[in-house]
Amino acid sequence: MVTIVDVARAAGVSKSTVSRAFTEPASVRPHTLQCVTQAAKLVNYTPNAIARAMITKKTENIGFIIYNLQAPAIMNPFYGPILESVVELMAQRGYSIFISSDAGLAHNSGELMLRRQVDGVILASQTSAAIVKSFTGRGIPVVLLNYHINMGGVYSILSDDAGGIMNAVRYLFDAGHRSIGFIEGRFTRFIVRRRHQGFASAVKAYGLSVMPDFCAEVEPVIEDAFDKVYAMLGRKKRPSVLLCTNDVVAVGAVKAALRRGLRVPEDISVIGYDNSELCAACQPAITSIDTNTRELGKMAVEYLFKQIRGEKPESTTVTVGTRLVERESVAIKSNQLRRRR
Repeated sequence: MVTIVDVARAAGVSKSTVSRAFTEPASVRPHTLQCVTQAAKLVNYTPNAIARAMITKKTENIGFIIYNLQAPAIMNPFYGPILESVVELMAQRGYSIFISSDAGLAHNSGELMLRRQVDGVILASQTSAAIVKSFTGRGIPVVLLNYHINMGGVYSILSDDAGGIMNAVRYLFDAGHRSIGFIEGRFTRFIVRRRHQGFASAVKAYGLSVMPDFCAEVEPVIEDAFDKVYAMLGRKKRPSVLLCTNDVVAVGAVKAALRRGLRVPEDISVIGYDNSELCAACQPAITSIDTNTRELGKMAVEYLFKQIRGEKPESTTVTVGTRLVERESVAIKSNQLRRRR
C-alpha cells in the first residue's frame, strides 16, 4: 500500500514535510506543496479527505456551533430538527459536519474548525462578535442562525418571532379570547425581545388589556413552567388562555392546569410556539405556531454555500415565516373563527 513515505521519496522531501503539506498546507512553501501534490499523483497515493482538501482548497466539512445553554443541539426541541435538516442537505453535497457548542471551541472539534479544517460555519442561537471574527478573520464564511449581529459580511437566517406571536394573538382573538395570559420563556435576550415585541404589538392592535398577574417569566423547562402557572391558576381570577413562547413551557402549563383540576381547553386554553414533537405527544394535543425549522436549516445551508462558492448573497438577513397548527388545546368561543374555518 502506498504511504506518505513513498510520496516523500518521490517528492525529494522529508516525511514530516509531506505530513505538514497534508495537515497544514499554509505552513509549506508553495513550490514544495506543488511538488508533494505532483508526487502523490505520480505514486498513485490514495487520496484522503486532507489530501483532497490540499488539492481542491476545500475540506468538504462545515461546522455547526450552538450556544452552550442550548446544547446539545440534537436533543433541543427547536434546534434538533434544524440540525437534522442541515445534516441531510450537507450529506447530499458530500459534506460532513463538526458539531460543537461555543464552549466546546476550546476542545478538539472546535480547534479543528479554528485551524481552517472547515469550509464554513453555522453559528446557532446566541454568539459573540469575537467568535464570529475568530472565523471570518481566517476567511471562513459564517451564517448566523436565529441570531443577528450588525457586522459587515455576516449573514443571518431568522424566524419571524414577532410575526408568529402576532399570528397567535390574532387566532386567539378571533376564537373569542379576550383575557390572555403570557408565559414567557427566558431564552436568549434576542429571541425574548422579538417575541415580547410581537405580543405587545398584537395586544395594542386588538385593544386588549393584559393583567400583570396573568404574565410570568419562566425558565424554558417543564418544571419551572409548571410551578409558575400552577401558582397563577390558584388565584381568584385567571385568563381564558395561556400563550406560551415555546412548547416546553406549554407542556408545563397544561400539566399545571390539569393538576389544578381544570379541563383543557374547556376551562382554560393553552397555545404553544415552535410546533415541536411535544405538541402531538401531549394530551390534549397542543395548538402551536410552526417555525418552519426545515426551511431555516435549508436557508442556512444555501447562504453558507453561496459564500463558499465565492458568491455574495442578495440580502444580509432572511426572515422565515411561521404558520399556526391547530390541534385540541384552544377552545373556540367565537362564531367569527368558526365561519373562517
